[in-house]
Amino acid sequence: MQDDRKLEDYRRHKILAAYHDGAYRGRAWKSNNLLIELVGSSLDDVLTQLRARIDGHLSDQAASRTAPPAKREYVEAFRKMLPDLTAGHIAMLRAHCKATERCLTAGQLAKAAGYRSYGAANLQYGLVGRMLFDELSTDLPRRADGSLIYTCALAAAPSNHAEPEEQWVWEMLPEVAAAIEELGFRA
Repeated sequence: MQDDRKLEDYRRHKILAAYHDGAYRGRAWKSNNLLIELVGSSLDDVLTQLRARIDGHLSDQAASRTAPPAKREYVEAFRKMLPDLTAGHIAMLRAHCKATERCLTAGQLAKAAGYRSYGAANLQYGLVGRMLFDELSTDLPRRADGSLIYTCALAAAPSNHAEPEEQWVWEMLPEVAAAIEELGFRA
């Protein structure tokens, strides 16, 4: 029997592809709100189209923003993310918020979370940044390969790129710090 339905989480959205009423159909929801409905040529085609539409929607939201997000927007985004944040994620957010001038290196973030290397902290903090971007899209800088630097959803990009990556200093955005304090992450 061929599977005629696929459901997955994609960038904080639920997406569904199914064969129904003689066609391959797709839907995407975020926070229980239906955002997208479409028809495709196969289940995989429907999933590909849904992912592309979500990616485009997030990019459009980021491009249309005329001002940085306010503290209240960050508070709302973090509340939505809370079930998906690990103890390590929260430890890094707390440490970063409490740091002098809200500045830490990836090595210091790793130490705060109990990770063995700055690479693990970079990966995990980038995942938190991506979750935040997916909840609250903002204009982010890109790497040389064109990919977004998701950590910049949380912190200003380091100005010391000439240094070894472990020594890059990330400065938490003031609105992010204010949201973390309001939510009690800073304890």
